[in-house]
This record gives sequence, structure tokens and C-alpha cells, in this order.
Amino acid sequence: MGRGGSAVDAPAKERCQLAQTLPQPDSKITKKSLRESIPAHCFVRSYSKSFSHLAWDLVVVFLSWYIASKLAAAVPVASPLVWLGYWWYQGITFTGLWVLAHECGHGGFTDSRLVNDAVGFVLHSGLLTPYFSWAITHAKHHHYTNHMTMGETWVPSTASPEKKSVKFAKSTLGTWQRIASIALAGWYVYLFTNATGAYQNKGQSHFNPKSKALFRPKDRHLVLLSNLGMVVGGAAVLASIATWGLATVLKVYLVPQTICNFYLTSITFMQHTHPDVPHFDGDDWTWLRGALSTIDRSMGDFIDSKLHHICDSHVAHHIFSDMPFYGAKEATPYIKEHLGVYYKSVTESKVGGSKYLGWLSDYYWSQKRSVCVGKGEEGFMWFH
Repeated sequence: MGRGGSAVDAPAKERCQLAQTLPQPDSKITKKSLRESIPAHCFVRSYSKSFSHLAWDLVVVFLSWYIASKLAAAVPVASPLVWLGYWWYQGITFTGLWVLAHECGHGGFTDSRLVNDAVGFVLHSGLLTPYFSWAITHAKHHHYTNHMTMGETWVPSTASPEKKSVKFAKSTLGTWQRIASIALAGWYVYLFTNATGAYQNKGQSHFNPKSKALFRPKDRHLVLLSNLGMVVGGAAVLASIATWGLATVLKVYLVPQTICNFYLTSITFMQHTHPDVPHFDGDDWTWLRGALSTIDRSMGDFIDSKLHHICDSHVAHHIFSDMPFYGAKEATPYIKEHLGVYYKSVTESKVGGSKYLGWLSDYYWSQKRSVCVGKGEEGFMWFH
């Protein structure tokens, strides 16, 4: 069993339904029982639904740029505010497109692997992400969620809380320094060095098909194809700079793309990190325990919708990763009911009445408090 209850040292705004860790073996809660608790139509992938969401996101990308450009030109004095608003909104829209590409990698976009891979490859390459390479390692993340030695992302340190570097990391300055570095470069540091993966796999690159901890020999052509997509995407950026200038490309594409990278790293961190959610070492880990160590959070209805519910239906996504996102959202209440105290979510996180601001505040506090883990009485690894 887990610690139970909510984090007593959490800020007042963050009340957590992060109760217990599933005992193993458990005959009442299994992947089969969870599937049987969900209406069958939630697993049905629809070409029309999936492509309508993709089409709308692409339309919004164009409209956001067009409206911001026209408005900034019409009211020059308001131009800084216009572009700030554009960066915020377009960054979220880019993240929504990134989520759809991620869904393609899982096979949840359509029933056709060819269609999924074609759409995902184009979208991720356009957002400077290696599609196949990351899909392969992300599958490992799903298989070994919250595993201390096999986990693929946001595996915490086991350093002593008395260590000087850990104390600095938990300080206000250290926390802001870490958040800034993750926001500006964290995504690519991970891709090049596997920085937040399991300790023994650090230094492995998503761009090197010979990275044995990440890829098998048969993955070589997929890694090279992903690299080609990155080269084409980068060449398109350079060609755009040559045509329209660095300032324009920075303003229209590179800033919101960087914001997208911040969201995808921070969202992943928040989905699997909380002082009341353990990590597992050795025999304590099981696939289902790992999948159920995922946390549903919300940024508010509007942003949850724009992000295709990757935040507020992530428990469902981890159990059934090939379920379409619109099915995962509908399935979540059924999963919550079936899991009972084993369902994990963060509720009532608001700042000024805003769940989005509450989520950002929670992200700061999670980064500050969730630095390193140690073994508890039951053998699980808990944040100090």
C-alpha cells in the first residue's frame, strides 16, 4: 500500500486525491477488468473525428498568425502585447498538434499505421521532434512507468537530501534555475543525452541509431528517417529566415515552438511526479502499478480541450495508450469509479480562480519539492 491521504505539506491550493498504491497481485483490478468497465465505443478510432481535430488546429495556427500580424500592424503601440498573447496562445496550439503526433505514434489517431505514421512524421518533424525515435523510447516510458532502473523519463535522483546540490535544487533560486533551463533547452538536452532517463542510460542520444539502451538494430532505419525529418524541418526554418528574416521567424515560429517544448516537458513531469506518488525498484514494480502511478490534472476546460485532454485523461491514456484521446476523456469517469482509492488526480488547484494558473503554481511547487527519492518502510521510493 502507499502512504495514503494527501500531502500534508502541500500548499493549501493543492488538494490531492492520491490515495493508495495498488497491492499486487490484485484480482479485482486488472487491465482486463478496467477495459470491461469502459464502454466499448471509447476504443473506436474515427477518421472523421481525428482529422477534424487536426484540421481545426491547423486552421487555428494560421488564423492566430494572421490576426496577430494584422492587429500588430494596425495598432503599433499595442504590438508587444499582441505578440505576447500570440506566443502564449500559439504555444498551446502547437502543443495540441504535438499531442496529436504523439497519438499517431501510439496508434490512437486512426486504425491505419501508415496514416498514423505519415501524419505523425510530418507534424513532429515540423515541430522539430524526431518522430519514430521518440515514439520508440516513449513506448518504453509507457512500459516502465515510474521504474527506477528501467524508466525512460523523469526518473528521480537517489541522492541524499543533505547533499549540497540537492539543497540548492530545492531552494527558490535553484528551482527557478531548473525551470528556466528545462523551458529553454530541456527537451533537446533530453533528446541528445537522455538526461531524465534511468541513470545507466544517460548519454544515449535519440539521434544515434547505435544507442543500444534506446534502440534495437532493427530500429536503425526509423532513427535515420527521424533524423531526416529533423534535417528537413531545420532546413525549412533556415530557408524561412533567409526569406523573411530572423526576427520574423523568431516571432512567428521559434518562440511558440519553444513554448511548446516547455509544455511537453512540464506536462510529462506533472503527469508522473508528486510527493504522494511513489517510484518502484526491483520486484516492487509491476506494469499496472506503473500505469496507475500516473496523475490526472487539469489546466481548465478550455486548455484541456486545446491539448486534446492529455492532462486530464492521462491515467486512461497510460492504461490504454492506443485509445483515441476523445475516448480516453469519456472513459476517465468509468476508470475513476473502478479504481476507487487507486485513481490519482490533483483537484482544486486554482490561483485567482484559474486552474491554468493553479497548474503553473503546482508545477513550481512540484519542481521545488520533488527532487530526490529514498526508500520508505514498504520498500517504495518516495520523494524526500
